[in-house]
Amino acid sequence: MIITSILIGIAAGLISGMVKIGWEAILPPRTQERDETNPPQQLLQQMGVPRRITHAYVHYSKDQKVYYIALLIHFSFSLFFGILFALTYRAWPIIGMWQGTLYGIVIWFAFHIVIMPVLKTVPSPAKQPFTEHFSEILGHIVWAWTIYLVVIALMYH
Repeated sequence: MIITSILIGIAAGLISGMVKIGWEAILPPRTQERDETNPPQQLLQQMGVPRRITHAYVHYSKDQKVYYIALLIHFSFSLFFGILFALTYRAWPIIGMWQGTLYGIVIWFAFHIVIMPVLKTVPSPAKQPFTEHFSEILGHIVWAWTIYLVVIALMYH
């Protein structure tokens, strides 16, 4: 049961991570200038990881840069919360309230309103533009809804 939940959580994390990247392509949360060093890269730099590593990339399709360290952090976050949801859902189904959207709102609030501003990884909530809040909260809702849908589909098929 636990291993099955972990595997389901991995699937949910990978799929939801792709959904969140797609969401941010449609509604970018930050300006290009503020995204030059995105929050995952900034957090790593605050922990002492040098810029040459946090901004490491590979070329894909000629001139496209893929910043793989930022992707690694992005997907690690999604995998962690996908696995956590899958492990918790059977015992505590309230975690899936509103088809998982409450889970996304709580995680958005915890990270974008509290943790990252306190760590000075991102500006204080009052100094973040409305478009950033709008993109991030809706992105986390869609992301968590995706986790919920994948977990329900795989856990109860």
